[in-house]
Amino acid sequence: MCRSCTNEQSCKLAPYNYLRSRLRSRQQGNSLHKILLSEPIDEAGLKVLEGRAEIVISPDPSEESVGKLLKDADALILRTATRVTADMIKAASSLKVISRTGGGLSNIDIEAATEHNVVVCGVKGPQDRFVAEHAVLMMGALAKRFSYLDEQTRKGNFKSRFEYLPDGLAGKRVGLIGLGRIGRIVADICIKGFNMEVWAYDPYVDAASIVLDGVVLSDNLNEVLKTADFLSLHVPATEETIGLIGKDQFTLMKPTAFIINTSRGEVIREADLVEALKNGHIAGAGLDVFEKEPPDPQNQLFQLENVLVTPHSAALTKQTVAKLAEGAAENALIVLEGKKPPYSPNWDIIQDKKQTHVESKAISH
Repeated sequence: MCRSCTNEQSCKLAPYNYLRSRLRSRQQGNSLHKILLSEPIDEAGLKVLEGRAEIVISPDPSEESVGKLLKDADALILRTATRVTADMIKAASSLKVISRTGGGLSNIDIEAATEHNVVVCGVKGPQDRFVAEHAVLMMGALAKRFSYLDEQTRKGNFKSRFEYLPDGLAGKRVGLIGLGRIGRIVADICIKGFNMEVWAYDPYVDAASIVLDGVVLSDNLNEVLKTADFLSLHVPATEETIGLIGKDQFTLMKPTAFIINTSRGEVIREADLVEALKNGHIAGAGLDVFEKEPPDPQNQLFQLENVLVTPHSAALTKQTVAKLAEGAAENALIVLEGKKPPYSPNWDIIQDKKQTHVESKAISH
């Protein structure tokens, strides 16, 4: 622990505080943009910003702390623990961009950001393969009953091998809800790596755009639910998808089926999932995301043996974290320079608004 640190947490922040001091020292005599970090990011991201911005790191990711510091910030680099509300955006008169360290933007009020000409952007790509791997490995761990057999072996119950609980993956059907970048990687791994069938439901995907042999694209969600041995979710949290999977959907699924969620926790109604697991409507679940994050330690899902959980870590491999931090930092700087970021849901809308405003002013003169 550093001499100046009073506890372990502050010691962990020492590298960030050191870099922050370097960044601020280089600001002397310059007019640099102020960029707020809702939480510390990987050092690779800080190096992108070094000498190009003044960095402020929020002491914690709460809306209160971030909102207070956001009021005079030009940019916000945002991780998952903070929800950026309309009130926070409205109060931040200097804010020009909110840059996410990932592709999911559900913790940002994009409508409010657009209203106030704040560009919202994210980083897509680096995490896709690793999220897909996480989903497929959850399928395998659940089918092979790794958690139970590991526990029994450690207890000395070697005879558990004769319970014949593990199941194979070859020939099983994977049902994908969402066939975007991650869903397609999952399909590729399942088909080529494990000789599984893949059916998918995605009303926004044209069958002609699918280049993966062996994927059956269905326009009937219920058909995918009824026939899947593994149902894997790969959709963002939107008005259409929040609560998409609940009691009615679990009733349709096979009692031997497993559900995997590495997308967004709000897509599944957790209370209905608990009941489905307890009542045997489905065989088990692999969850990397939850309705409320971090989840309550008393969450009923944690009491069930047929549930495998991880802490929203599917994308957070050693390789990905640095790339996401770099991407978020680069995107923030790109927007502050007046350029279009690679992925933004509202950049074009804001530019159209600005152009319309300029034209109306010209006409009025």
